[in-house]
Amino acid sequence: MSGIFKSMKRVLTGRVVQRTDLHIMNGTCAISFRMKRDSEDAYVVLACTSAGNRQYYPFERSEFESFVAAAIEIKDALDSGIAQDQV
Repeated sequence: MSGIFKSMKRVLTGRVVQRTDLHIMNGTCAISFRMKRDSEDAYVVLACTSAGNRQYYPFERSEFESFVAAAIEIKDALDSGIAQDQV
């Protein structure tokens, strides 16, 4: 199965086994991380919903781990004041 079809299948199918939602932009945008499971594996889908728009981004496990590592790197930079020094 090609990558694009596998990605589409993961967005549309699979069972949500855990979900974390948060709202940004004064509540006008909802972001949902959904851990899903199918007959092959567990994976994560990031769903973004705003006025009239929905986007879905499926992650392989390794891609999600890289995403989390990048987010932690940015958080650490914010916490250390690097952002202040760069302005």
